[in-house]
Amino acid sequence: MSALTAFLVSAFSLLLLVGITRQERRRGRRFFAVRFRAWLDRVVAWFLQGVQRNGNHFMKYIVQLNWYYSIHSVLRTILRTLVALYAYFETVFERNRKRAKELRSEKRQLDKDNHLQQMTVHRADTALSPTEQRQLRKRKLEGRD
Repeated sequence: MSALTAFLVSAFSLLLLVGITRQERRRGRRFFAVRFRAWLDRVVAWFLQGVQRNGNHFMKYIVQLNWYYSIHSVLRTILRTLVALYAYFETVFERNRKRAKELRSEKRQLDKDNHLQQMTVHRADTALSPTEQRQLRKRKLEGRD
C-alpha cells in the first residue's frame, strides 16, 4: 500500500507543479520562492554554459584530433606499403641487373671463344699443303705473284 500512496503523492505533486508553472508563464511572473528559483536558474544556466563550452571543446579539438590521427594512420600505412614495394622492386631490379651483367659476360666469352674456334677451323680448312706452300714461296721469291 505504501508504494501506491507514494506514486499517488508524486503524480499529484507533478500535476500541481505543471499547473503552477503554466499559470506563471501566462502571467509572466513567479508566484513563490522567487529569489531561490532565480538563483537556481542562474546555477542551471552556468552549468549549461559549462557543458556547452566543454562540448564545443570536445567537438572542436578531441574529435578533430582523432580525425587527424586517423588520417595520419592511413597515410602512414600507405607509406609503409610503398616503402615495402619499393624495397621489393629494388631487390628484383638489382637481381635482374646482376643477371643481365652475367649474361653479357657469358655471351662475350662465348663469342670470343666461338670466334677463335672459327678462325682455327678456317685456318685448318684453308691451310696449304706442304707442296703448295713450297710452290707459293718459290713464286714469291721469283716475284711472279
